[in-house]
Amino acid sequence: MIEKLTRILSGMQEVSAWSISTVTTRSSELFYVGKKLETNRATDTETCDVTVFTDSGDKRGASAFSVYPYMSGDDIREKIQENVYAAGFALNPYYDLPVPANGSIPESGSNIRTMTLKDAAAIVSEAVFKADVYADGYLSATEIFLTETTRRIVNSNHVDMQSVSYGGAVELIPSWEKDGEEVEIYHMLRFESIDPEDITEKVDTELKIAAARFEAKPLNDVLDIKAPIKVIIQEADAGQLFDYFADDLEYSAKYMKTNKFEPGDNVQGEAVTGTPLTLSKVPYVKGAFRSAYFDADGVYLTETPLVENGIAVGRYGSHRYGSYLGVAAPAGLLPVTVVQPGTRTFDEMAGEPYIRCAVFSGIQVEPNSGYFGGEVRLGYYFDGEKEIPVTGFSISGDMNKSRGTMIYSKEVCTTSSYHGPRYLEIPDMKLA
Repeated sequence: MIEKLTRILSGMQEVSAWSISTVTTRSSELFYVGKKLETNRATDTETCDVTVFTDSGDKRGASAFSVYPYMSGDDIREKIQENVYAAGFALNPYYDLPVPANGSIPESGSNIRTMTLKDAAAIVSEAVFKADVYADGYLSATEIFLTETTRRIVNSNHVDMQSVSYGGAVELIPSWEKDGEEVEIYHMLRFESIDPEDITEKVDTELKIAAARFEAKPLNDVLDIKAPIKVIIQEADAGQLFDYFADDLEYSAKYMKTNKFEPGDNVQGEAVTGTPLTLSKVPYVKGAFRSAYFDADGVYLTETPLVENGIAVGRYGSHRYGSYLGVAAPAGLLPVTVVQPGTRTFDEMAGEPYIRCAVFSGIQVEPNSGYFGGEVRLGYYFDGEKEIPVTGFSISGDMNKSRGTMIYSKEVCTTSSYHGPRYLEIPDMKLA
């Protein structure tokens, strides 16, 4: 398909530049109700997206469309002409497309590569249900997906990049039922390689969370929520707070004049009492599901430091906005945020009363105001002796006030797009 499109696009003078992106996905999928396998499915899909560019003076317009296998050469040419016309109504400042870069795409390190997807799905299934051993708790529904994904980007500047990646996902609905009452939760587990023991442990954790949700008391019943209290945010939710700094250092934020920080600024403020922040954007971390060695524009990605000991040292972002800022070699949209951990363990952080937020309905971070917070579906109140599961409350804070006081844990974790401290301690948070 790409070779056919390349010939057609290269022969059309009305096209100033072009880019083609294809994604081919093979999968093995298992669908369970309880422990009964209801559906066993294999898929093989391909998508092909084309972006055409047209130039007018110092302006460039772009328009994108999808190409399907049933389309003839004439169909494709007609589609191109329609989108060239549309691109002429969406003119922006001119920018060139990426050019080939020195660097190779490593072979995937996933152990899924060494087995069939069917066999991989069976191994994951066994690991998942190994955790389903509780009298009152069970997995009411489970969906397992093992995938092989081939991505290729080709453009009119001779970029031609391809990668093959592997991964898995498990959608879980753990339930806890007792005395005629039931609680269900939802969780998506993603992984790059298969570690059966780790999968079993994580599914077990979700079943225990369902049990804690069942037993959780309204926070008002155990604590005066009017008083500020130390809050601990964990794992992927902590990663979202760190992205507050990364997002501000994107080229687009600088170009749109919405950024707060410039290289050389202390992004944590002047009175830092917490852990100094060191943050980078990287293409790959083992276990990070969203790892990628090139972005959607075909930019070859390499590690880019953004903050060192609290001081902003760089920017990153798309080729387009990097070009607008005059960056000679834009870093690209790197997928994984890496934060250097702190020196205090969770036990050292937890020596006084706190609220640990285990499950949010969705933590939010507003980049312009610095507001962050969200509804907590499951938290744990530590009263000085033990953790008590609690629910029915929300937290709110201000990054402008908290950014220099946060403490990062020594323990680390890896999620789909984050590698860094597992726990993030924030003093004097407001509850509602």
